[in-house]
Amino acid sequence: KVNTDDGEGYISADFTDVEVQYPEAVSVAEEKAEEAARKAEAAQKESEERQNAEAQAASKGQAVVDYAMQFLGNPYVWGGSSLTNGTDCSGFTMAVYAHYGVSLPHYDASQRSCGTAVSSLSAARPGDLICYYGHVGIYIGNGQIISASNPRSGIKISSATYRQIAAIRRIFN
Repeated sequence: KVNTDDGEGYISADFTDVEVQYPEAVSVAEEKAEEAARKAEAAQKESEERQNAEAQAASKGQAVVDYAMQFLGNPYVWGGSSLTNGTDCSGFTMAVYAHYGVSLPHYDASQRSCGTAVSSLSAARPGDLICYYGHVGIYIGNGQIISASNPRSGIKISSATYRQIAAIRRIFN
């Protein structure tokens, strides 16, 4: 009598070689070592995937900064959202991020709840929103932001700490 994937059957002993195979024994220590190796490999893969995702997000943030920088010196217009003809601070961030398919509200206080929170300026990355009470800008790195500042100076670079920061928000995670 033989068992196959298709079911049971019979075959003449003249056409077979009979042998018994036993599975290889594995000690408990070997089993634990193999399990530890599998866990370490999974953790390494997860770490690499996280680092890759962070690198992609950082690259997108830098692309936002590079795009925003081309509008340096353009006019400030209260309530505006034109990167060339005039924009206010939240219109500036809204229009820059819209170029990357991200919809932000046209109100600085509302932008404080977009994306995810960043704990401190030292943890900020280029492209993060730096939110103040009554103003918002885009972090460009090295402690600086680009923003539509006021009618006198238009879109300009400023120190990120020129006033108290209300929130830092990461749009690309």
